[in-house]
Amino acid sequence: MNRDTSRRFAYIETCLYWGGGITARQLGETFEIARPNAQASITAYRELHPNNLRYNPSLKRHEASDTFEAHYISDKPEFYLNYLRGNHLTSRFWKDEDWSELPIHDVDTLFRPYLQTNIIRTIVSAIQTQQALYLCYHAKAQTHYLTVAPNQLVYASRRYHVRAYSYDTNKYIDLVLSRIMEASFSEEDWVSSDEDKEWNTYIDLHFKPNPELPEQLRNTLLLDFRLEKGIYSITTRKALRGYVLREMERVDWQAQTVLWKPHT
Repeated sequence: MNRDTSRRFAYIETCLYWGGGITARQLGETFEIARPNAQASITAYRELHPNNLRYNPSLKRHEASDTFEAHYISDKPEFYLNYLRGNHLTSRFWKDEDWSELPIHDVDTLFRPYLQTNIIRTIVSAIQTQQALYLCYHAKAQTHYLTVAPNQLVYASRRYHVRAYSYDTNKYIDLVLSRIMEASFSEEDWVSSDEDKEWNTYIDLHFKPNPELPEQLRNTLLLDFRLEKGIYSITTRKALRGYVLREMERVDWQAQTVLWKPHT
């Protein structure tokens, strides 16, 4: 199956499962194809998955059947909502397919630190071409110069970070992108993340609602995550452990205390 066909089938399923249904006109307008071609795509989808849709003659559209099963998209709600959010973010970069008229109002984008274009371009290029960098970094304690081999981009705590090998300390470190003041290519041989044990090791972290919270609030947290046994477990890279702890152990502005406590 070619990419055009799979994308159309994915759109058909998105409209069937997450929308009110699909028409040939709707499909044609989205992919800028003639209506007969759009109808042919719907027919081809029906032939492959006959139990997934039924035609509603009163509304003149195809709708999801009671036996619908997704083959080209995810039927998990968090993935669909992530798609809506991702599409909103992508639309600020370039025009992508918008498969829903349901907007996501992303408050998180209001809190992004300033990023200097030429510095970020240099870092991204260095990761892709596997080159070392010479940086001027403004840390909390002091501003210093260091040579690194950038490996991974990370988004955590509402900031972008780069995971890199430090030649100066002979270990892998995390740097906040907005705190990099200068960046230039270095002649050092690039070092991969193959020996980054904390990055390549996964760990399980367990949390429980803070027992000091009011019972109603504790029950609300359990309901949010459907925690029948009262334990919230997260699998993450060991290198990202600090970011997970920072998020889970942050002080809630209303309760004036942490919502979660580590569980061992």
